[in-house]
Amino acid sequence: MVELLSLHISRFQRERAEYERALPPALLVFSPMPALAQMPADEDEELHHFRTLTNVSTPMLGVGEPIVFPVTKNQENAFGRGITVGRTGNNDVVLDDGTVSRFHAWFQREPDGRFVLTDAGSKNGSFVGGVRLTPRRPSPVVDGTRLRFGQVEVTFYLASGFTKVLARRLGP
Repeated sequence: MVELLSLHISRFQRERAEYERALPPALLVFSPMPALAQMPADEDEELHHFRTLTNVSTPMLGVGEPIVFPVTKNQENAFGRGITVGRTGNNDVVLDDGTVSRFHAWFQREPDGRFVLTDAGSKNGSFVGGVRLTPRRPSPVVDGTRLRFGQVEVTFYLASGFTKVLARRLGP
């Protein structure tokens, strides 16, 4: 379920062990620009993972607050190759933005636990670390990698990397 980052931080702070057990294997974090524009400069530097390329649209969940998308398969989605990303509600990860294709890309989890991302032939492309993917050719994705779908930039985290980010946010 898509949630505000603040809810993740709160649960992580209250019940860390339980929270970590319940995390999906991977997550995407999106943050609209207004959240960063209001941060002090020292905090902004620490949170470089939460930047977006442009302020393409205001997410429905929160104005100016980072949003966390689980990278998990939805029971109603029949696409057998992996976890789909796209603009329409029938995708596993829904990025409701005009620059994102209806069916934009998909993630696959390899037997060894690694993830790959494949562009589905989208009009505006999928990018891993700033490099445009060749359609229908899988590309490895590692913890902390910036991804872009059309003009929507997110950061990919494995569960372990995401909990490290949360721990840093809470401080010593």
